[in-house]
Amino acid sequence: MFTVYGPGVTDPIRLEKLLERHAIAKAGAVTAKQPIKQEKGQPQSLSAYQSAHVKQRYQAVETADERDLTLNASQLMTSPVKFVYAHTTALEVLKILDAGGFHHIPVMSSENQLVGMVSDRDVIRCMCGSDTICLHCSKDKQAVLVSDLMKDHVLTATVETDARYIARLFVEKRIGAIPVMENGGLVGIITRSDILRAVMLHFDLNIWT
Repeated sequence: MFTVYGPGVTDPIRLEKLLERHAIAKAGAVTAKQPIKQEKGQPQSLSAYQSAHVKQRYQAVETADERDLTLNASQLMTSPVKFVYAHTTALEVLKILDAGGFHHIPVMSSENQLVGMVSDRDVIRCMCGSDTICLHCSKDKQAVLVSDLMKDHVLTATVETDARYIARLFVEKRIGAIPVMENGGLVGIITRSDILRAVMLHFDLNIWT
């Protein structure tokens, strides 16, 4: 499950809606399993019981194997998360981003609720030029706040979100980073670098298909 967070906004989005084509392709790839043949001379009732038992065991093993191959957000995310408050100045945020060596940072309200996301590009775009006035918001550059620059509708994942869907969203929606939430609180963040690192560490292609 993914959720959009913003000022006064908490809007859950079903995974199927975000990746409808993926869900259809996955459903179409499922094939029927071959029935287990009944041995001659075996009672019908016993054969039916054994067949059902074997199928259950096979499905249990198959499910366990699939679960072992699955990576979720909690295994990829960076935690604890560095964040800034909406009233932080843009210049201060740029210093924090530069010192931390990252490109995106979540924005929190004074009540510690996720309300946005800001990137170094957002800040640099505002700070560019020699004039003291921001060309985008017409404010003195010294007075520009994160709340003036941030994207205020942020797509988030949960700790249990499948890493494959996050990776696909990064490609299809051109997302640079996605916060990870648990019980309404910010617990992590996943970036493109985290996805690439996971691919290198877990190179089994079955994990990413």
